[in-house]
Amino acid sequence: MGQFDNLLNAPYFTATKVVFFAYLSQFMRFVLLLILFLGQIAQPTWGQELSRAEKYLYKAQKYKAKKDKERAYHYAQLAIEENPSFENGYSTLGLWYFDERNFIGSARIFMQACQRCSKGTRFGLPAARAYIHAQKADSALYCLGLYGKTNAESEKIRTQAQFILRLQVPKDTNQVRRLSGRINSKSPEFFPSLSADKQTLYFTRRINGVNEDFFNAHPDSCGDWFIARNMGYPPNTAAQESAITISSDDHYMFFMRSDNRSENGWGRGGCDLYLSYRKAVDSPWSVAESFGATINTPAFEGMPSLSPDISDLYFVSDRPGGYGGLDIWVSHFSFGLWQLPINLGPHINTEGNETAPFISSDNHTLYFASDGHPGLGGSDLFMSKKITDSVWETPINMGTPINSSADDHSMSVFNNGSEAYFASDRDNTDGDLDVYETILPQSIAPSSTAFAMCYVYDSLTKEPALLGSITLYDTLGNELAQYHANKGDGSILMSLPINKTFNYAVKGFNYTSLEGSINFPEACPKWCELQFSLLPRDYVKPVHDSLLLTIFFPKNVTTLNDTQIVAIESGLHDWLNQKDISIFVNSYTDNTGTPIINVEKSTIRANAVAAIVQKMGFDSSTITTTGFGDAKPLVPNDSPENQNKNRRVEIAIRW
Repeated sequence: MGQFDNLLNAPYFTATKVVFFAYLSQFMRFVLLLILFLGQIAQPTWGQELSRAEKYLYKAQKYKAKKDKERAYHYAQLAIEENPSFENGYSTLGLWYFDERNFIGSARIFMQACQRCSKGTRFGLPAARAYIHAQKADSALYCLGLYGKTNAESEKIRTQAQFILRLQVPKDTNQVRRLSGRINSKSPEFFPSLSADKQTLYFTRRINGVNEDFFNAHPDSCGDWFIARNMGYPPNTAAQESAITISSDDHYMFFMRSDNRSENGWGRGGCDLYLSYRKAVDSPWSVAESFGATINTPAFEGMPSLSPDISDLYFVSDRPGGYGGLDIWVSHFSFGLWQLPINLGPHINTEGNETAPFISSDNHTLYFASDGHPGLGGSDLFMSKKITDSVWETPINMGTPINSSADDHSMSVFNNGSEAYFASDRDNTDGDLDVYETILPQSIAPSSTAFAMCYVYDSLTKEPALLGSITLYDTLGNELAQYHANKGDGSILMSLPINKTFNYAVKGFNYTSLEGSINFPEACPKWCELQFSLLPRDYVKPVHDSLLLTIFFPKNVTTLNDTQIVAIESGLHDWLNQKDISIFVNSYTDNTGTPIINVEKSTIRANAVAAIVQKMGFDSSTITTTGFGDAKPLVPNDSPENQNKNRRVEIAIRW
């Protein structure tokens, strides 16, 4: 295995090959096991006469090299018939059948070797492996009994067989559909993901068997997709770009890039994580930048998945501190920095390989691929619910028909909780992956969510509020998530579960906060827009006073006539629905009579007017009445005409 490990660390080992480590490691162990006890495959030896069986096998290998499978298999079978105890013949033909996904045929060849060869029980292990891939658990256990030994490989097969025997998921629970030729091609396609608005499907394609680039496609009007197009530069380069994750608000792109080693050791490891940004959804992507040493190390880092609040970055690494092979880690964005990654713990990670994490829009349900948890043969897809950062529920194998005996991985789930996309090589004997879609049963689906595009802005300038954020709380006051505004357009995309009530606090730097509650009912649209306007913290509301109406009173009269009442109602009608106003009713007299009586008369007149204002529907707390008596005359009280002008009630509005 040392040479194989060196191969994995080679600079030219691409990201996708690491993804397929689950399948390759099993297969290589399978091949190496046979080589160890069977010796080298038959080949011509100079100076030594070959047996007839060896000659047939040599011809078979030549035809296989020419991709003439029919003749290759024919001569391999002739080699076995010529010498029924010819171990190399059985191992060669059995491996060919296994490689062609003819698992039953492979198992039968190995079982023949068990019966006919002198040390044939050693073939029980590859026979068991073939039966596992054929979903014949009972037969696999029987072959392990023939093998009669206990090691890591046999125990893994035994665990898989026991899992298959107790698997309860019916095969017709949901349907799996391979996407059309507009997405899938003769090249491998994998790592599919759907944008939050469902208008873009992203995926990785390996071109000419070497270069990996990002492609995307948009929906047509018939429920299919238009032909996928290369995303171009940036983000694609001459290096290997793979496993893209784009933030829900469509502003950030995280991905892994391979074949980019550098002298500083961590900046460009064999596979590293990169980040690209765009100010608006119709702007071009920036040239990608590598994460610093907090995330990227000399080890493998790749296959990122970004949480809907852009606060958690899940990724795969084989850095020290894991549980063996490739593990899933998470880094949190806080205090303006990505923090040191945390391993998801032993419930998720095993001694095998856990790859292709996807955190769903409910920010609680994780999907990933693994060859370490009990599965159906190849790399399987699993689901787990988050308890804490490093504590997760026991993963659930997603069962058939999502999982198969082939390699199934890189699943992404749309925010409605049911539509899912994943990659599999189940229908391709060349090991090439294609993109499939399916509808998840409720038992393994995340909570359905709705997206709210929010804008936090200055209520005066209408510009985005500086460092705007929205914090969500449950009804008990526990903080659930914090969303930060995109610095380009001030937008915040929130992902909220359907039919649940949340409290929120909207904040901005040097702004007064805004609080409230929000609920998306079951029938709500999956996408809506919310706007939150904040006042600057040092804002002082300007005061505006306006004299609306003046009512004049005859001498010694303190009641209102019908004409005066109509004038009051007409003058204040337009202010009935205005908020944050104050109404002042100020009453004055002329200077005849005694001052104390004048104050009393002016107060009675003010109260009479205020009663009409309150009867219109104005809150009494907004009305202030004052009797000034003979103070503040408009004109000198030197004539009856001027005295009439001073006997008045003024209604003023302040806002």
